[in-house]
Amino acid sequence: MSEQDYMPIACALHEHYQYAVMKSALLDLRWLTQGGLVRQARVLPRDVYTREGAEYLCVETREGEAIEIRLDRIAQAYWAADGTNLDPSGWKTTN
Repeated sequence: MSEQDYMPIACALHEHYQYAVMKSALLDLRWLTQGGLVRQARVLPRDVYTREGAEYLCVETREGEAIEIRLDRIAQAYWAADGTNLDPSGWKTTN
């Protein structure tokens, strides 16, 4: 995958990620790594930003690992506090 094939996410979902950053709210995420592996972790969102035409979420794991996740590679995201889906309207299939 390259930045050229980035598929923008819904604005409402993007706002949830920004809110999670502002509130330092833990998220349970499942995403596809750049190498094509599925990864799942409870993370602390640190920043949402755009680079070279793609949007990213920078997170920190419990172990202190900093990870950059392209937003369109996130398959599932839940508020860790109560298990509520960030996007209750449903999820797209990740390539």
